[in-house]
Amino acid sequence: MFALFADLEKIQEEFERYARFFDLSDPMIKMKYSHSHDVMRVGGKLTDDLEWSAGAKRVGIAACLLHDAGRFSQYRDFGTYYDGVSVDHGDRGYEALLSESDRYAEVTGGKAWEAILQAVKWHNKKSLPELSEEVAPFCRLVRDADKLDVFNLVQRRMDEGTVGELLPRHKIEAPLSEPLLNEVEKNWSGSYKHASSLLDFLLIQLTWVLDMNFAPSLRLLEENGIISRICDHFPKDDRRVRNIMDGLLERIEAHKQEALFQGVCTNSRRRMGA
Repeated sequence: MFALFADLEKIQEEFERYARFFDLSDPMIKMKYSHSHDVMRVGGKLTDDLEWSAGAKRVGIAACLLHDAGRFSQYRDFGTYYDGVSVDHGDRGYEALLSESDRYAEVTGGKAWEAILQAVKWHNKKSLPELSEEVAPFCRLVRDADKLDVFNLVQRRMDEGTVGELLPRHKIEAPLSEPLLNEVEKNWSGSYKHASSLLDFLLIQLTWVLDMNFAPSLRLLEENGIISRICDHFPKDDRRVRNIMDGLLERIEAHKQEALFQGVCTNSRRRMGA
């Protein structure tokens, strides 16, 4: 157990001050501003379900709010959210927040601030490295909350017919790419560098489920029907695609059952110390 301190109200004020440096009238920047708040809300629900202590909840929720701090300057400087042709937005967010550590030192304890910084840095990486037990749960939380909101955001934009604005690099009517199919067949994961269509993005999203960390995250996916909604978009008459989907769904089901049985984390991790 370790003590954690974070003044969530003050951290929210700092985030608002930071966001006002950017053009919130730009729909793309406003989208990331809204996404930050939405991920914060998802993180709050997850920490409630995980029964974290009050101190750990505040730190986790703060990390969720700040997770995309690097997105604002990324879009301002490069006009894109694609890391592959600009910057790693997790690293940029880490650097942006690190440069403001003096301000945040007034509203967080040292261990809490380090956990937040690491959660921001690692939230977008393909996998997590070995991390200390003081940091790892917050990194896992932010990764899950971020994915959950993106799942919902993409489905909502598809329903509204505006997903092309959300994913301008991805051709709406194009088929699955051969390099991505090869990668998923081999590794059961996918890379954005191989994604050029909406179907490619949806396939990568399905592989995200295998990286979800907490049982409540998987339950939220189940309740929202996200997996079945994604699957409905793939061609049913392509044997190769069908085999890949069957293999993914089999692994997703095994991951869900293991998570629901074990709670993914031990009780000592779930009931984070104050």
